[in-house]
Amino acid sequence: MSMWEIEALIEEAVRLIDKSQKEKKYKRSIIWNLYEIQGQFDCSFTNFRVIQLLLKNGYTKTIQIEEHPSFSKHTAYFDALKTKEFEFIHVNVDKVWSSDNPVAAYWDQKSKSIYYDFGSPLWDQLEEDSPQEFDLYDLSLEIILEAHEQKDKNRVYDWTAFLINYGLNFFKPNHSIDFLKETYFRAIKAIFQQYDFSSYKAMHPSLEIMEAPLEWLGEEENDFLQWFNSQTIV
Repeated sequence: MSMWEIEALIEEAVRLIDKSQKEKKYKRSIIWNLYEIQGQFDCSFTNFRVIQLLLKNGYTKTIQIEEHPSFSKHTAYFDALKTKEFEFIHVNVDKVWSSDNPVAAYWDQKSKSIYYDFGSPLWDQLEEDSPQEFDLYDLSLEIILEAHEQKDKNRVYDWTAFLINYGLNFFKPNHSIDFLKETYFRAIKAIFQQYDFSSYKAMHPSLEIMEAPLEWLGEEENDFLQWFNSQTIV
């Protein structure tokens, strides 16, 4: 079973960024980084949940089958593709997926279109711009700041919880906890404390901010949790 909570976290962040006043090119990079995070978990392919937003912001583009660069060399493959409801299209279209033959695009029979996403191999072949890669903490802070701008307290909570629970444990930080506290979490805590979360129910236990020290966490992590849950910013 896929990690629906991560899928929901990413989907709602895409919706949040779509509503922002950021430049479209910058939105595309944020969305690319969001899906890069999702790709590190056991998640399904969820782009079609927000496909209209992805198309609107230029993160996803479409072409007709005949416009695919490999069409003339692989007409039999593309003729067969038309009979499929949905299909991933690899770099080498007539070969199976491998680390050397990743997904480049995808076909949707309902719209009779090939879709390709920002930063994908087909995008690199057809377009000129490329994604700006963000550090996990920079990206998460960007989401939390935008959520605060839109007064979306749910996203403030969810992404704060994600950054604490996953950022300090699932992902290996490149910096010390003291550095992360000073550079990111002091600002995040100041935002977090502006909302009343007393009746807020986390979407999943893994996205609930821990309030008490835990045996399986190290001393530094537990000290950090106590600081974050305290009323002081210092």
